[in-house]
Amino acid sequence: MTKREQKIRDMRKTVRAMQHRQGMDDSTYRYILDAMFGVESTTQLSLKQLEGLRRHLVEMGTGKMPGARKEWIDIPKSDPHASQKRKILAMCKDLGWSFAYLNTRIKTQFGVEHIVFLHDQSALQILGKDMVSRLRQRGQDPYPY
Repeated sequence: MTKREQKIRDMRKTVRAMQHRQGMDDSTYRYILDAMFGVESTTQLSLKQLEGLRRHLVEMGTGKMPGARKEWIDIPKSDPHASQKRKILAMCKDLGWSFAYLNTRIKTQFGVEHIVFLHDQSALQILGKDMVSRLRQRGQDPYPY
């Protein structure tokens, strides 16, 4: 699969997730596809058309682009590593990293899409220790809380 094909596939998934997040039924979704592009399925759309559809769904829904920078990531209380993940997020802020950067690093280093889905204790320890050492190199206290 080429990078372009992967982008198209990912964009289809994003659009479909937005449809479900907004509670839109299939008939309404297909009506929008037909009205905007004269097609019945996203498989008939180009990458540029899929991006246009995504923008349209954003305007209909929250008004925010998916993947837009967030101020904070919610870690569920039921997560067994919740306190460790929250500490990592706090250190991320202290280092001036964006959450998008943190999640990219987690995906590259550990093969997991998002910190919420990282359940490997040793991976969390590696990440936390690296961030502590980076804060110490900057002369910041990694445990101010």
